[in-house]
Amino acid sequence: MDPQRRPTWSPFFNAECAVAAHSWPTLWLIREAPLLDRFLKREKPRVFLGALAVVPRKDMKRYLDQCGLFQNESFDHSLRANLEEIFSLPPASEITAPTSTDLGLDVLIPSFQSGDYWDVSLGEIGFPVFWRPKVIVACRLYHLKSDKTKRTFSVTQKMPWGEFLSRQFTWQALFRFRPTFDAEDMKRLLYGACHSILDKLKKAT
Repeated sequence: MDPQRRPTWSPFFNAECAVAAHSWPTLWLIREAPLLDRFLKREKPRVFLGALAVVPRKDMKRYLDQCGLFQNESFDHSLRANLEEIFSLPPASEITAPTSTDLGLDVLIPSFQSGDYWDVSLGEIGFPVFWRPKVIVACRLYHLKSDKTKRTFSVTQKMPWGEFLSRQFTWQALFRFRPTFDAEDMKRLLYGACHSILDKLKKAT
């Protein structure tokens, strides 16, 4: 059509065609734009550190697996220091006016143990007694404003059997100058457990 001879309804026709050119999904997004904006701009919750603790060992095995002839091991303080390093969050105690989306996180090591291997004999009968290094990490995610629990998690991390058995054939294990497993071993187990905990927390928040 000659542009000079375009009919009077041409502007109206062009506008209608422009609207019709949009696909239905595009028109749906335009109509639902406010809802989409609210979803994309949803406020992410802030997470603050509540209680953090390590329950001391009280089992009899600690007198065996944490003791050596010339050196003993104590894991309470080192495990707590590692926890504080991993969960380096602002303290919840400093929040005086929490919002409805603020969350608190309590972290606890309710149980842990080092590992050891002993040959026990009862007369002519002998049998092995052993236990692997283990760390249990538990946490509670809660609404800071109401103190209502949102989620709880617990992860147990044990030393693999292969590593545990291979360590029994070292000079350290045979002569027991110091414990077979030390703070670095417990730290690796703790980091493995906390990695799993953090994955769960990421999904929960």
